[in-house]
Amino acid sequence: MAASMSLPRPAKGQMKGWHALLWFLGFFGCMFVVNGIFLWAALTSFPGEDVEKSYLTGLDYNSELARRAHQEEAGWTAEIGLSSASQGYLLTVRILTKDGDALPVFATQAQLRHPTDRAFDRALTLTPAGGGDYVTELGELSKGAWSINLAADVDPETDGLEFRATREIIVP
Repeated sequence: MAASMSLPRPAKGQMKGWHALLWFLGFFGCMFVVNGIFLWAALTSFPGEDVEKSYLTGLDYNSELARRAHQEEAGWTAEIGLSSASQGYLLTVRILTKDGDALPVFATQAQLRHPTDRAFDRALTLTPAGGGDYVTELGELSKGAWSINLAADVDPETDGLEFRATREIIVP
């Protein structure tokens, strides 16, 4: 008698090979979709570099450290304040020597930076107000923390801005 071999047929509702394939494809398809959403959210919410030309800034880091050491040794400081004005806010900057006298400055640059959105950043034009004070009207600002980046040319004989200061201001 010839023996016949037959494999048992899976019962209804039992998992088959194509079921496993669908589960496998569904799982990894879901992972790709979720990762795509996360990637899209990351790219649209963070603009990228916070520092312009970060590579060149990194190459110039040793001279930046020397400039900072010179500024600290000279004792130069900045007082940066915010006050209410007729149409918004008035920014006042005072650059001082170690003795508290006004530091003679030949040129200034300032930038108002929003902590989360570069679209709100703006360059400021500081106007000398006498006694070492420099002022500018900021207009209306949204509430919260802002950063002021200040740079000043102290020595007209050298290239670059020898004095730098960064302060955080709070707009009530």
